[in-house]
Parts: sequence; C-alpha cells; structure tokens
Amino acid sequence: KRIAAHGAHGAMPVARLAVWWRASARPALSEAGSYGVRWLQLVGLLHCIQEYGIDFSPTVGSSMEPVFNASGDVLLFERLTQRLVGWKSGEVVVATSPKDPDARICKRIVGLPGDRVAVSGGAGAPGGYDVEVPLGHCWLQGDNRAASHDSRHYGPVPLGLLQGKVRLKLWPLFEMGVIERKQLAA
Repeated sequence: KRIAAHGAHGAMPVARLAVWWRASARPALSEAGSYGVRWLQLVGLLHCIQEYGIDFSPTVGSSMEPVFNASGDVLLFERLTQRLVGWKSGEVVVATSPKDPDARICKRIVGLPGDRVAVSGGAGAPGGYDVEVPLGHCWLQGDNRAASHDSRHYGPVPLGLLQGKVRLKLWPLFEMGVIERKQLAA
C-alpha cells in the first residue's frame, strides 16, 4: 500500500504540469512565436524597401552646391526606376565612391556609355580633353566644379556603383523639394 500511495502522489505533479502546459505555457509560447514571425516579416519588408525601393542619405561636402548645402541636407533617393527605364544624363544620383567602398557620393550624370564628354580644364588649368565613356560606365560630376572630386579625377564610374536617383530634398524643411534633371556641360 505504501508504494501505491507514493505512486499516486508522484503522479500529481505530472498532472499539474500537463494542465499548466496546456493552459498557460503552450499558448504563451505560441503567441511569442507568432510575434517573432511577424517581427521577422516586418524586418524583411523594411529591408526590401530599403534595398529595392527608397533610401535616405545625408550630404557631406560642397560638390553639389547650390542644389545641396555643404552639410546637413537629407536626400531621398529611389532604386526602382533605373531597373525599369535605366539611367539618364542629367540625373542626380547617389553612388558608392570608386575610391572608398564605405562612402557614398552624390553627383550628376554627365555622360553614359558611348557618349563623348568634353572635359574642360577648369579654372587655372590649360585646355581640356575628350573622353569616350566606356561600356558599363558613366561620367559623374558635381555641379560645383571647383569643389567637386568626381570623374575628372577618378575617371568613368562603373554603372554597378550607382545606387539610386535622388528624387527629393527632405531637409531642411524650408528647402524641401523635387530634384530636377538638367543637362550640364562637362
């Protein structure tokens, strides 16, 4: 009889554990798992939007003055339309720097593959020269040529380094607006 009493007593905690599991722990774990899946879906969606849709970039440097201030501007650029219609001369783009893969540059497209770009010598420099933009590359220049480190210094830029087209200036608020495409002479 002692063994039977001990066996019955030992079965009680297991039964309580099973009831607790069904009533409390299992629904809580199920809800936590569901929350975790929703969180991962949100992170995945945000990654896709940032990678294939839109992104933001601050400005640093005076190469695009007067369109952008030397620092403090926040730009919105999109990555989708170049996949559909390609790049066009005169567009302002954000690209990975050909000299520093961790840095972004913001310049205007002056020439596309096959274009001949007449590059002026600039202030104080003698003469100029012509460059034919090779296949798979583009010629980038800043609007403020005196302060711009661009294709005149590092040559044609691979199209694969272009990240997106600048569409809006978001900050400062009183300067917010659409960024227009315009042709510049090299």
